[in-house]
Amino acid sequence: MRNSNKRKLTTVENESRKKRSTCDGGDMNVKDLTLKEENKNTKNVTIKVDKETKEKKGKNMNHQNKNIHDKKQDDVIFMDDVDGYDKEYFKNLKKGAIIEMTLYNWMVFSGPVTLKANKGINLIAAANASGKSSIACALVFGLGYNSNILSRNKELINFIKKGEKKSYIEITLKCDDEKNFICIKRIMNIINNKVESFWFVNNKKENYEKIERIQKDFNLNLDNLITFMPQENVSKFSRLNPEELFECTLLAIDKKLLDDYNYLKKKIEEKKSGEIKIQTYEHEILQEEKIISDLETKKKKYENLRMLLSTMKLYRVKKSLLLIEHKKKQVINIKEHIESLIKEKDTHFNTLKYYLSELEKCHKVINNLTLEYSSKKIIIKESLNKYMKLNLTLEDMEKQIIKEEKIMDDTVQNIYENKECIKELENKKKKIKEEIYKLEEFFNKKKEERNKKILTTEDNKMNDNNCEISKKKKNLSALLNDDNPYDDIKEKELQNELKKISDENKKLLMKKYNIQSEYKSILDKLKKRKNYENIQEEKFLNSIEFTLRERILNYKKNIKNIVETYNLLNKEYIENLKRKYDQTKIHNINEFNDEIVDELSKQNIIYGPLCKYIKCIKPQYDYILEYFLKKYFNSFLLIQKDNKELLEVLYKKYKLSVITTNDKYVDHNNNKINSNNDNTNFVSPKFCRVTNEMKERGVEYFLYELFDSPDVIKNSLINIIPIHISFIVKGDTLKNKSTKEINEFNNFMIKEISKQLNEDVRSLFYFCEDNIHRYRISTYDKNIFIENFSHIEKRCKILYCINKDVKKDIVNLMERKEKCEKEVEDLEIKFSEFEKKKKEKNDEYNKIILERNEMNIKKKKYTLLKNELINIDENLNKYMKGENIIEEKKNMILKNINLINNKKIDICEEYFHILKEHCIYDKELFVMYHKLNQWKKYLSIIKNENIENEEKHENLKNSIELEKNKLNSYIYDINELEGLLKIQKNELNQEEINTLDSIPFNLEQVENKLKECIIQEKIYNNLDNNKSEEKYNILLLSIQRHKQNVQNKKNEISNLKLNILENDKQIQFILPQWSNQINEYIIFLNYNFEKFMNFINPEFYGKIDLIKKNDIYEKCELYIKVKFKKNAPFLLLSISHQSGGERSLTTMLYILSIQKLTKNGFYVLDELNQGLDHVNEQKIFQLLSCLSNPNMYKQYFLHNYNYKYIHIDYYSIPQYFILTPQIIRNIVFKDITVHYLFNGFGVIDKQFENFYTNNTT
Repeated sequence: MRNSNKRKLTTVENESRKKRSTCDGGDMNVKDLTLKEENKNTKNVTIKVDKETKEKKGKNMNHQNKNIHDKKQDDVIFMDDVDGYDKEYFKNLKKGAIIEMTLYNWMVFSGPVTLKANKGINLIAAANASGKSSIACALVFGLGYNSNILSRNKELINFIKKGEKKSYIEITLKCDDEKNFICIKRIMNIINNKVESFWFVNNKKENYEKIERIQKDFNLNLDNLITFMPQENVSKFSRLNPEELFECTLLAIDKKLLDDYNYLKKKIEEKKSGEIKIQTYEHEILQEEKIISDLETKKKKYENLRMLLSTMKLYRVKKSLLLIEHKKKQVINIKEHIESLIKEKDTHFNTLKYYLSELEKCHKVINNLTLEYSSKKIIIKESLNKYMKLNLTLEDMEKQIIKEEKIMDDTVQNIYENKECIKELENKKKKIKEEIYKLEEFFNKKKEERNKKILTTEDNKMNDNNCEISKKKKNLSALLNDDNPYDDIKEKELQNELKKISDENKKLLMKKYNIQSEYKSILDKLKKRKNYENIQEEKFLNSIEFTLRERILNYKKNIKNIVETYNLLNKEYIENLKRKYDQTKIHNINEFNDEIVDELSKQNIIYGPLCKYIKCIKPQYDYILEYFLKKYFNSFLLIQKDNKELLEVLYKKYKLSVITTNDKYVDHNNNKINSNNDNTNFVSPKFCRVTNEMKERGVEYFLYELFDSPDVIKNSLINIIPIHISFIVKGDTLKNKSTKEINEFNNFMIKEISKQLNEDVRSLFYFCEDNIHRYRISTYDKNIFIENFSHIEKRCKILYCINKDVKKDIVNLMERKEKCEKEVEDLEIKFSEFEKKKKEKNDEYNKIILERNEMNIKKKKYTLLKNELINIDENLNKYMKGENIIEEKKNMILKNINLINNKKIDICEEYFHILKEHCIYDKELFVMYHKLNQWKKYLSIIKNENIENEEKHENLKNSIELEKNKLNSYIYDINELEGLLKIQKNELNQEEINTLDSIPFNLEQVENKLKECIIQEKIYNNLDNNKSEEKYNILLLSIQRHKQNVQNKKNEISNLKLNILENDKQIQFILPQWSNQINEYIIFLNYNFEKFMNFINPEFYGKIDLIKKNDIYEKCELYIKVKFKKNAPFLLLSISHQSGGERSLTTMLYILSIQKLTKNGFYVLDELNQGLDHVNEQKIFQLLSCLSNPNMYKQYFLHNYNYKYIHIDYYSIPQYFILTPQIIRNIVFKDITVHYLFNGFGVIDKQFENFYTNNTT
C-alpha cells in the first residue's frame, strides 16, 4: 500500500519568486501546492495550480476598481463554464461543500494561493507557523463571519499580511444538482488604518445581506463548535454546559430544529408569565376591593359629620343671640355702679385737703430747727478737733521727754561700759605680743635648719667637683638669703621622678591588660573546645523539628516561673542570680535561665534535654551511640517522682517527653540512704563488662562504655533501653563466617551476659560497623531463633567529640596560658618595686609641701596678729576720747527736758478753756434736739392718716376705671357677637332661621347641647373639618377609579387566559412532531456513538442522555457519558473525570456520529489529534475513511431501526478539513486527500525546481 500511494510533483505555474525571510514566516513566499486524489485504490497525488485561473485572478486584482461595476453575470456558475471540474466527481457532496479557496496577502500567505478541495477527508499537514490556521481564519472571514468564532484578535486589519494594503479571499461552494457551484469573493482594502470590504457573488457586487442569505441557504453554521472547530476553540467544546451542547447539536443537524426549540421555550415562558400575571391581577383585585370597602366606610363617616355640623351651627347661632341679651343687661348694671362711685369720690376729697395743709406747717418748722441744730453741731465739731490736736501735741511732748531720759540713761551706761572695754583691750594686747614673739622664734629656728641642710648637701657636691667651688659659693650665699628657690628646685626634681615612675607604671599596666585579655580569650576558647554540652545542645536543637524546638525553648524561658511555683530551689539563690544578671537584656535573661537549668541538674532535680548530659568517649563509634539514644535526646529526666503537679505541667502544658526515676538512684550514688525512712535494700543496676574471651571473639565495648554521663541518667536509661547488654563488634569478626559460627557467637554472648547479670537473657542487640544485628531465641522452643539485621548511616550529626586538631589547639592554648601566667607574675614583682619607690618619693614630696604650707600658715598668722595689735591701739584711743563727749551730751539733754515741760503747761491751759465752751453748746443742742423730735412725731402721725385717705381715694379711682373697662369690653363683645350673628345667619337657610325661634333652651342648656355635639365630633378626629367637602369629593372619585381598575384587570385576566390557551395550542401543534424527531435523533446518535467507541477499542463505551425538565421540553440538557474500561461506571465528559486524550477522542467521535444527520457542506477540525496516542490516531483516520465511503458505512454501521420522523442520508459523502502539524507513521491514507503546505521556517528558495513536470492529465 505504501508503493501505491506515491506522490508525484508537477510544475507550479505563475510561481512567486520573492525571497523568504528566515525570521518572519509571514513575509515568505508560498509555493501553492495541492494534492489531489484520482482513484480509490491507487491514487497519484498531484500538486496542481491552474495557469489560466491564476492569470485571470492576477488581472482581476490589477483592474479591480475599473471592472467591479461593469461585470454582470448570473448568481450561479455551471460546471461547463470552468475548466478542471468533474461534474460526476462532486455529485455526492452536500450543498455548501468547498470546491476551491484562493487567498491573496492573507496572514502568512503572499499569494495568490489556491487550495483545491476534494470530497471526503482533506488532511492539511504542515509544520507549525506554516499557515494551517490561516486557512481556517480565511474560511471564517470569507464566508461573512467575524473573529468572535476564532477567539483571536478582533480587528480584521491584523489578519491582512503585514506591509500590504490589499487582500482578498475567494471561496467556491457546491450548490444543488441543477446549479453546480457559487463563488463568494471578499476584497479588503486598507485606507487610513481602516479596512473597507467589498463583497462579490460570482463576480457581481453584493451587500452583506446577500451573504447572510447564502449562509442560511447553504447551512454554513460556522459559529457552531460541532461544524467548525479551529485550534483556538478546541477547549471550548469541553467547557460547554449540557444545554449549550444540546443547542449546538440541533444547530448542526438542522437550524429549524433549534428555531422550533427556541420558539417552544418562548411560548412556554409566555404561558408561565401569563399565569404569573393572572395570579398577581387576582391578588390586586382583592386589594382593590378592600380599598373600596374602606373608602365606603369613610364616606358614611363624612355624611354623619355633615349632619352633626349643621345642628352645631343652629346651636351656635342660638347661643350668640342669648349671649347678646345677657350682656346688654350687664351693661345697664355697670353704668349705675359707676355713678355711685363718682359721688363717693367727691365727698372723700375734702378730708384730704385738710391733712395736706397740716403737713406743710410741720415741714416748715422742722426745717428751721434742723438749720439751727446743724450750726451748733458744727461749732462743737470744731472744738472737738482742737481738743484732739492738743492731745496729740501733749503726747508728742511726753514722747520727747521719754527719749531724752533714755538717752541720759544710755550715756551713763556707756561710761560704765567704756571702762570695762579698755581693760579687755589691754589684756588682748598683752596676749598678741606673746604670740608674735613665739612666731619670730619659730621662723628663726626653721631658717637655721634649712641653711644647715643646704650647706651639708652642697659640701658633698663640692667634694666631687673642686673646679666649680667658687661658683657654688656665690650661689650658696643667694640660697641662704632666699627661702623659696631651694624648696622649688627640690619639688621639681621630685615631680619629674614621680612622672617617670608613673609612665613606667602605665606601660606595665597596659602590658598587664593585654596579657590578661589574651588570657581571658584563651580561657574562653578552652571552655568552648571543652564545653561539649552546649555544642551538642545547639546541634540537637538545629536538627529537630520546629515544634519540638519551640517546646524546649519555651520550657527554658519559663524555668524561673516553674522553679518559683514548685519551690525547686532556694529563694536566696534566685535572688542572688537576679542581682548578678540585668534582666532587661535578652542575653542576660538567657544566661540567667541556663544557670537555673544547670543548678537543677546539679541538685539532681531535673535533667534535660538529655543530649546535653551525654558525652561520647569513643568518637569512632559516635554514630552508633547517636542512633541508639537519639529518640531520648529530647527527653527530660524528673527524679522527684512524687511531685505529680510538676510532672503534669511538664507533660500537658509544655508538652515535653518526661522520664521519671526513683530517688533511690540518687541516694545510692551519693551514699545518702536513710535507714529510718526506708528499710528496704536497694540494688543498683548491673553493667556487663568485656571479658578476655569476649575480646578474643571481637567484642570491643558495651554501649554504656561509649559515653560519660551522671549515674542517674545511665541508671534510668537502663530501664528503657538495653545499654548495659548491647555491645559493639569489630568490623572483621563477622566477615566470611557461616551461619553456624555466627550462631555460636550469639549463644556464647547470651551465656556470658546472663552469667554477669544473673538473669536469663534471650535476645541480643549489637553493632558491627554500619550494620545492626538482632538475635532472639523463641520462648517456646530454644532451638528456634530469629535473626535479622539492618543498615545505619555511618555519620554523626549531634554528638560532639574532641578531634586531633581540637586536641592540638587545646595543647597550644595551654602553653600560651602558662606563658601568660608567668608574665603576669613577673609584672606583679615589678609593680611591687615601683610602688616602694613611689612611696618614698611621695613621702619626700609630701614633707616639702607640708613644711611650705606650715610656713605659709604661720606667716599669715603673724601678719594677722600685727594687724590686730594696730586695731586695739586705735580702739583704746577712741574710748579715751568718748568719755569727754558723753558728759557734754548729758548737759544738753537736761536743757531740752526743761523746755518741753514749759510748752506742755501752756497747752493744758488752752485745753481747759475749750472744755468749758463745749459744755455750754451741749446743753443748747440737747434742747433743740428734743423740739425737733416732737415735731417729727406729729408729722409721722399726720402722714399715716393722710396715706390712708390717699389709698382710699386711689382705690375709688381704680374701681371706676375697672367698671369703665368692663363696660367697654361688654360693648365690644356685643358688637362682635352681632357681627358673628349676621355671618352665622347668612350661612343658614330660611328654614333653619325659622327653627331658631322654636328652640326653647336657655343659655346653659344650649351650651350643654354644644358640648355633646363636640364629644360626638371627637369621634371623627381623623377627618379634617376644614377640608371635609374636598375630601368627600376625592373619596367619591377614588371609589369610581378603583372600581374601574377592578373591571380593567378582570378584562385583562380574560385576555391572558385566551393567550394561554392559544400558546397551549401552538405548543401542542409543534411539540409532537419536534419531540419525535429529537427522540429519533438521540437514538441514532446513541447508536453511532457507541459503535464508534467500540470501533476504537472494544472496551470503550459511550452513551448520550437527553434530560428534559418536563414533558413540554421546557429545558433540555444533553449529557455525553463514557467509560474506557468494561467494569468502570459511565462518567460525564469533563476535565475532572477524563484526561486530555480521552476528551479529544470523545469529542472527535461525537462530531463524527452527527455527520449523517447534518446538512452542513463541510467540517473543520484543527489539531484534534494532538492529545491522541499512536493507536487511537490510526483508528480515528480509519474511521474517517470508512465514514467517507457510503458502502463501507452501510456494511459496518448501518442502523436497522425503522425511523419514521427523520431522514438519514446514507449516500452523501461528507467533506472534512483536518489540520495537523504531523502525519502518523505507518498509516495507509485510503480515501484521504493530503495537502502539504510548503511554507514557513526550513523551506528553501527553488527547493522543488528540479521536480516540477508538466501536468498533462
